Amino acid sequence: MTLRVCTFSGASSLPMLAAEELGLFTKAGLDVELVQTRSSDELMGGLLDGEFQIVHAAPDNYIAWRDRTGAEIVAWIGGTSGPVLLVARPEIAGIEDLRGRVIGVDAPTSGFVSILRKMLRRAGLGPEDITFEIVGATHLRASALRDGRIDASMLTLPWSAATERDGFRILADARTEVPRLQGSSGGSLRAWLDAEPETADAYLRAIVAALTWLQHPDHAGRTRDIIARRFGIEADLAETVRTAFVDPVNGWPPSALVDPVGMAAVCALRTENGDPPREPPEAYVSLEPYRRVLGFGLLE
Repeated sequence: MTLRVCTFSGASSLPMLAAEELGLFTKAGLDVELVQTRSSDELMGGLLDGEFQIVHAAPDNYIAWRDRTGAEIVAWIGGTSGPVLLVARPEIAGIEDLRGRVIGVDAPTSGFVSILRKMLRRAGLGPEDITFEIVGATHLRASALRDGRIDASMLTLPWSAATERDGFRILADARTEVPRLQGSSGGSLRAWLDAEPETADAYLRAIVAALTWLQHPDHAGRTRDIIARRFGIEADLAETVRTAFVDPVNGWPPSALVDPVGMAAVCALRTENGDPPREPPEAYVSLEPYRRVLGFGLLE
């Protein structure tokens, strides 16, 4: 049976791309099809419809969709999207200058919009001061920014680095607002996790193996090659992505553990934005595969 996994196209997908390139999914006994999404609606809708068994996205999406639909969606693989930057047209000097402007988003009520709303509030801007334009995934928002269809957007690597290099302005970094926010994470329906523990464990083993390989300095050259080919970017940008990915503070956690503090921060941010989660942070997480694969259960 083919395991269908849906991801966004940015640096957060690197472990999955590396696992595919290195044959780690196959070595783990899995037949994995990676699907690149154009929006969180497509990704999350596909998860609920059974089209995808595993998705990788900001966990804010899991909370929003679980609360809205009642589907028991849980994050069970830790990751990062960082850095997540608010990028604007060159003539826009600061966040306060976004008043009356159009900001491109993937979805108006989930994902990176939560941290964006906090940035706007700190600059004195309310919902009535800006317009959200639904554009889709990060690479689509970067294209819209370049084409002049929007004035600003939250971008991740490699698109944030590429636009900055080309003269677009970085207005803010999400890490300044919430230093320990859980970034991109792997999620599934709890029913699938409970029904397919061997498959989930095999997938987690492959991801951790990919992370171990990517962290090794001897693999820097090949990692840059994978990044450049799979993202279609130049070598200098590929190195920027690689360096950020292995950063010990803001990069992917080598153990792939979901950060409980980071998940609590996601929930707190939604509460601050007037849309408090219906359940406590731990309800949106499952550590069962991690306990089995990496021995976390031995601590209990």
